[in-house]
Amino acid sequence: MKKFLKILGRLAVIGAAVAGGVAIYKKYFAPEDAFDDLDEDLDDDFDEDLDTAGRGYVSLNAAEEAAEDIKEAAKDVAEDVKEAAKEAAETVADAAEDVKKDLTE
Repeated sequence: MKKFLKILGRLAVIGAAVAGGVAIYKKYFAPEDAFDDLDEDLDDDFDEDLDTAGRGYVSLNAAEEAAEDIKEAAKDVAEDVKEAAKEAAETVADAAEDVKKDLTE
């Protein structure tokens, strides 16, 4: 058990030393200007995409119009449901009368 703990401790010390070495290298020796041109490249790409000549007009009232369309559709659906419920009730009533007749015979 002691041997295992010694090996584990030595591995932890070696790992900490390697991590410290990598951190020191990145802080003092690694080139820092690797991503400086990135912002300039992105700005150039976006400038090309901002051509507004081909865009059309978009109504700001589109949400209100969509809400009105949804309300009308909901009214139509409600009317259809009412008619279907009436037909179902009539069918159930007819079936109940038929069952009543069969039971009385």
